[in-house]
Amino acid sequence: MKKKSLFFLCFVILTLHTKAQNEKHVWDSIKSITAPVIAPAFQNEFDAPYKQPLADYGWEDGLQISRNGLQLYALYSPMDLFSWNNFIITHSTLPLCSLFANMSYLRNYANTYGMDMVTNPFACDSFGNIDILYAHRPTINDNFTTWQLSGIARGGLIEGSPAPLASETDTSKVDLFFFTGNGDMWMIQNTTNNPTGINTAIRLATPINPDSNEFNADNPFVERISGDTIILIYEKYTDASIRTFMYVLSNDMGLTWGSPQPITTITNSGGHIEHPHLYKDNSGEWWLYFSINYTDIVRSKQTIAGNWDSWGTPQVIISKGNASSIGEPSLTKNGDISFSLAYKNTIINDSTDVYDLDPWVLPRKKTTSVNINNYEISNNQPMLKIYPNPASFSATLQTSKIVTGATLLFYNLYGQMVKQIKNVSGQTITLYFDDLPNGLYFIRLTEDNKTYTTEKLILTSE
Repeated sequence: MKKKSLFFLCFVILTLHTKAQNEKHVWDSIKSITAPVIAPAFQNEFDAPYKQPLADYGWEDGLQISRNGLQLYALYSPMDLFSWNNFIITHSTLPLCSLFANMSYLRNYANTYGMDMVTNPFACDSFGNIDILYAHRPTINDNFTTWQLSGIARGGLIEGSPAPLASETDTSKVDLFFFTGNGDMWMIQNTTNNPTGINTAIRLATPINPDSNEFNADNPFVERISGDTIILIYEKYTDASIRTFMYVLSNDMGLTWGSPQPITTITNSGGHIEHPHLYKDNSGEWWLYFSINYTDIVRSKQTIAGNWDSWGTPQVIISKGNASSIGEPSLTKNGDISFSLAYKNTIINDSTDVYDLDPWVLPRKKTTSVNINNYEISNNQPMLKIYPNPASFSATLQTSKIVTGATLLFYNLYGQMVKQIKNVSGQTITLYFDDLPNGLYFIRLTEDNKTYTTEKLILTSE
């Protein structure tokens, strides 16, 4: 009898393993032939999009990449989250445990990364948990290879929409970390790239989070305008088809907030909008990136400087192609676009395993780069000194000898030339930076077709 039971158990395990391998094979086949399409106007600006190597068989939503490109965050569920959500909506009269503890949508071949799938507020035996994953890579030339459960993960409390505001002085720190949880938007102050301090999280006050009608503020994104002035942009919605982009300013790094205002120049009249993301390019222009109709990622240019309700006609950058949908744009400082791509399973007739969502990236083409650190120095080459450094709007460049008809070249952190000043003469030169955004730059001086020393410059607000 024991031998039969053992045989039966082994048979069940083998059957489940074989089924999981078959399902993974089906998804691999679907993903291998699915790709988005870059709009013709942007094909010379971007390289081919590709799926991130750490893409799993679970649902990776709410994607956010850090400005320096070294951190990646996602809302994650080891289930077919879209199908499960539809089940909850269409069967809302069922007992809570029949809805939130329905493990039929759980993919036994998807990693859980140690997620707590038991703790829940409904006293159910299990729980379809959703939480935040985190990934890191050493440099932008490396791949993201491994997810890990974030430091703020909790059982029984669904969390997502991670949005960090990195420290300007410490690359390991995050000044503010926003996320959604328990139906509201929350903020953690002074945390790490893999956020900690969930117990210190602050619920954003009314009217950003309303006192009633919960779950209608979502997908926050925060950006530093200058100094301690930051802007929070997010979605406010009353149902799945009507979402309004909102913005609100804080002049003290999130301690207090102004009055939230709707963005009226971008509305649902042109199609369903989601996932707002602000981005300042190397020329100092502000753009609003977002998804529309689940089919396109677009961007709109700010038409009036400093006016956060002045956005031009949306430009389509990339479309879903033969995928099911596309969305969740976020950008690195270099302009690479991180996004999510959804697939639909039309091979296996299984209502619990229909959709999957993976992180993708659309890399901006690299301009001709230079070696900004390695060069030879001889005694007759002019040495450079910049003061003050850090600088705000202007600084003084002093050379160790008089130069005539020289050229100053400004390179950003990625080795891209962003500014040049020709016909520079003298030994003390005044530089102005009102056309450059804050950040780290390298200034190189050339004279008589010879390249001389390079000096670092930090631009910051007053």
